[in-house]
Amino acid sequence: MQIADSTLYRFLNDPSNSHAKEAILMHRLCFDLKVVAAARGYYLNTYWDDVDHDGFDLIFDDQDSLMKTQVKSVGAAAATNIWNIHKRILRPTFYQIDKLGFEASPQGEGVAGGVVLIRYRVEDDGRLEVDYLYTDLYVLLAFENGLIQRGHGSSRNAIKTCLQQLREGLGSERLAVPRAAFVRAKSPAALLALLGLHGTLDHTWKIDVTRVVNKVAGDGKMIQSEPLENLKKRFWTDFSLLVDDSELNGSTIV
Repeated sequence: MQIADSTLYRFLNDPSNSHAKEAILMHRLCFDLKVVAAARGYYLNTYWDDVDHDGFDLIFDDQDSLMKTQVKSVGAAAATNIWNIHKRILRPTFYQIDKLGFEASPQGEGVAGGVVLIRYRVEDDGRLEVDYLYTDLYVLLAFENGLIQRGHGSSRNAIKTCLQQLREGLGSERLAVPRAAFVRAKSPAALLALLGLHGTLDHTWKIDVTRVVNKVAGDGKMIQSEPLENLKKRFWTDFSLLVDDSELNGSTIV
């Protein structure tokens, strides 16, 4: 149960402490993910961007690939349900544009990063607890292609509008990303897998999303002989192990 009258709670929710709060929560995020990486047997490098130029706050480096992320935070009891994210963070890289259905132009190019939403609360015993929510282009495309869906029509429409607007305009523009577009990670290990980085959980869900997108679009660049329903089922089997979201449905069970 969250407690609202502790010194820690008041500190975190005081607007004058916003920079300190963000630093505390980002250090918590880095700590949690570094522990998972260490359990896998490697050190997860993290790089901070102190200047909000390209939109990203943290870069994660698993020694094979880099993942740029924008980090947001929200109190567990807060009513906030939309966050403004740089479009360039969520758009595909030049090499992914054709495969993921985006315009082959500078306007359609991005860094294929992700957004981590840290939802925090202070428990009765004074502990700071966090949940990690996540979205990226692959999550949005999973919604668009029916791999996962929200039960409420308003949530589905909000996600649809978000993806439509992501495909329009300049990468430097901001995109209103709704809460419905985020999925809750089961654990820090699950978050690392959602980010597509090495960890203690195996994952192929982003590959399956790409295959489904190409299957649906009929893109000849990726020959897909496997039936669409098999791809969807495999995606959900993998993805459902990573998310803890009672309002999320997989296409194979609805």
